[in-house]
Amino acid sequence: MTVVWKYTLPLSYVTAEVTVNIPLLYPVSTSNPFRYYHAVDTYLGGNDNGCGIRYVDTNGRQVVGTYPVINGNCPSSTTLPANLDIVESFRERSGRFSNYCVGRWDTFWTYDAQNNPCGIGKTNALNNSISTTNIDTGAAIEYDFTAPGIYTFSYDFVIGSTYVPSYDHLEIRHPGTSTLCPVDIQVLACLSSTVPCPASQILSSGSLTGDLTVSPSSPTVTSPNSSFEVGGNAQIDTVTLQGTAAATYTLGASGLARLPLNGVKCLNTATNSQSCSFTFNSTACLSTFECMESGLTYAANTRNPIYTKLAGRAFDLDVYALTSNGTKATGYASATDSVTVELVNDANGACGTSIAPLAKKTVTFASTDVGKKTISFSAADVPNAYPNLRCRVVDNNLNKNGCSSDNFAVRPQAFTLTSSNATASLPAGPSSTPIRKAGTDFQLQAVTGESNYNGTPRVASLTAHTGAPVVGILTYESVDGPIAGSFPPAATGISAATNFKYSEVGLFQFLANSVYDDNFAEVDRAKGDCSSAPATEFDNVGSGTPKLYGCKVGSVTSSYFGRFIPDHFKETSGTPDTYACTTFVYYGQFTPTMPSFNAPFIITAENVANVKTQNYHGDYGANSYARLDLSKFNSYNFSSNAPAGATLSASPLVPTFESTAAGAPANTPATWNRGEARVKAKLQLSRPPSKSVPQNVVVSAKPVDDDGVTSDTTSITSPGIPFRYGRLAIGSAHGSELLPLTVPVEAQFWNGSAFVRSTADACTSIPIQTFAMKTYRGNLNACETQLSVASAMAGGVLRMRLSAPGVSGTTPNTGSVDLEVNLAAKDAPPLPPERVCTGSAESNSNDGALPWFGTTDPSGRATFGIYKAPIIYMRENF
Repeated sequence: MTVVWKYTLPLSYVTAEVTVNIPLLYPVSTSNPFRYYHAVDTYLGGNDNGCGIRYVDTNGRQVVGTYPVINGNCPSSTTLPANLDIVESFRERSGRFSNYCVGRWDTFWTYDAQNNPCGIGKTNALNNSISTTNIDTGAAIEYDFTAPGIYTFSYDFVIGSTYVPSYDHLEIRHPGTSTLCPVDIQVLACLSSTVPCPASQILSSGSLTGDLTVSPSSPTVTSPNSSFEVGGNAQIDTVTLQGTAAATYTLGASGLARLPLNGVKCLNTATNSQSCSFTFNSTACLSTFECMESGLTYAANTRNPIYTKLAGRAFDLDVYALTSNGTKATGYASATDSVTVELVNDANGACGTSIAPLAKKTVTFASTDVGKKTISFSAADVPNAYPNLRCRVVDNNLNKNGCSSDNFAVRPQAFTLTSSNATASLPAGPSSTPIRKAGTDFQLQAVTGESNYNGTPRVASLTAHTGAPVVGILTYESVDGPIAGSFPPAATGISAATNFKYSEVGLFQFLANSVYDDNFAEVDRAKGDCSSAPATEFDNVGSGTPKLYGCKVGSVTSSYFGRFIPDHFKETSGTPDTYACTTFVYYGQFTPTMPSFNAPFIITAENVANVKTQNYHGDYGANSYARLDLSKFNSYNFSSNAPAGATLSASPLVPTFESTAAGAPANTPATWNRGEARVKAKLQLSRPPSKSVPQNVVVSAKPVDDDGVTSDTTSITSPGIPFRYGRLAIGSAHGSELLPLTVPVEAQFWNGSAFVRSTADACTSIPIQTFAMKTYRGNLNACETQLSVASAMAGGVLRMRLSAPGVSGTTPNTGSVDLEVNLAAKDAPPLPPERVCTGSAESNSNDGALPWFGTTDPSGRATFGIYKAPIIYMRENF
């Protein structure tokens, strides 16, 4: 253990600085602590008798000790009486006393009485008792340690007095003269006669109190703290004085707790001479200035708001001349036009006089203004927007300046949204120009009408044309890629880009406040100096007095932009669901009720990014943004790989182009539904003039709408529809006049070298009335044999039956008749009329409807009884 004692002249105490090193293995613990004691037999000026004290001083330090009795008895309190001449005590510096005791002096040195409260030789600790009996006293303190380690602590042993000692003079230090602003006066007690008092001689113990005085008492001098205290707590105290008018005063002191040996002495610090004369001159107190919202009440030493302003809109500010303590300098009067009120950019948090003003007013403060003046800025003074301004006021004559406690924004009034190349012509609608492809670049800008806005407008919403199923996505291309929901950062008041893209078809516009900036006035929004309420956040009129504008910059309703059209169409092939002959088609095979084939496919309108444009929608017409007429054959630009001379055309079925959309009733015309048309095209392909080999015919489409939107030529029947070049052939037949005769009618197709039976044909049906029976020969006359259908077409063969002619009387009805099928029109005059026997009497033949079998009507001959039949007839009699 080491103890270092220190003493500093002229302090009334010594300091012990103690270091205790308890080795790591030393058996110290809570039950076996290491105790450090300091005990004294107090002297107390030779009397030895005294009273115990224990209190906590103003520095939070515990004091334990004794003082001599004043009137023979000790008070019951252990606190320190005032103005004691002698006190002997221990005082904490670093570390806290573990325990303490004040008692009879000889009780400290016993080693055997464990119940002795102040004994330092016993096992137990001091018991924290303080004697309040006038006896020969002693005092002790104790520090306890219960674990190994190195410990440092310090304490004072005070041998002194709380009473003010004798001192030479009270010294008042002042600057000699001052404006009417508050001025600080210093007071100290000096132990020597020297003025100014040397630092080592300034009273540093005890407590000397009093009041600073000025004479005469008029004009009034005010002071918030004319009382002072010097000594142990503070060697020098400061008193603040403020004059109300020009006058000279004598400084002094009164109410001193102990009078100095040589009275009051004053030091004029400006001249370093002794003088108690102090003068307030007539210069009004001016320390700084404040600017604030006109119409609000000024509050000292706090933020005084300035509300958000609008660019190009007049506003007022109240300017206050202030004293150093923040009160209004009511007597301030400036030289003529010597005060400038300026608006400066506070973007860097600076408001110094080196910053050039953005707007400036020159004014004169008169004494009748009582420290306040209202300054008006016109619309022309602040035509531009600024996100962060302060008001700076400078008295150029007095070289005084001040900045507003609040910063504020001057925001644009509104955005106007325009385009140099995409504003829709009026009336805005499906016929508007210019035409721009969806997803391609166009120019768009948000204009504030002033030249300083540099914020970033955001897009809350777009509004598409009336009836649009969806609203498209608006983007512009930045260096980081496409940006949606925003305009680019503005420059010189304009946010613009030439690479905006709109994803949809039709028109769009911005309604009021759908483009906005909620960040430009952020310096005010966070403080409530603009309105964030939904009903008034875009307010440019101002609510309340003074006016509170909305925090957000909003847009006015724009014109429509567009018209946007698809970039292209895309076709998707389906599977043909109907062939005229079930599994194949004869060239030219179609009827008013049957197309050659049905070709289902899908047309999709897409933007440049190959995304479906859903606003290409509805039925074609003057009021529709879908400009491809799905009902017109020519809209599709069909083509095929059919042989030369084979012409593709629309079938006469209605509708020729039927909707295959889910839920669409049968025979519903195709229509556009959110950028997609599901179409079943009912088409027919004519018979080529020359024979053609069997071929899978691929039909392609390349639709083109009224705006020229088209696609690549795309197959809609892949891999193709099997087509055949067909004909009918009637075979010759012979047989007995006594039996019916079957005549084969064969469907054939050209295989490249010959006509062969069309074995897949099970579809051909020949109305019996389109047959003609001609050129009867021999004994065969009309209607002696009658025509009927033996069997329908199967495997490419249809079988007709002629009934047995029989015998007329004894004459067999032998002979022949020619059968012919009218593929198209029957014979017309001057040719004889064509007739057929399907009963006992002839009837006129009908026109045929089988043009896909050619233009030459097929014919064959049926013969009865002329040639020997391959059957032997035997008559037997029984």
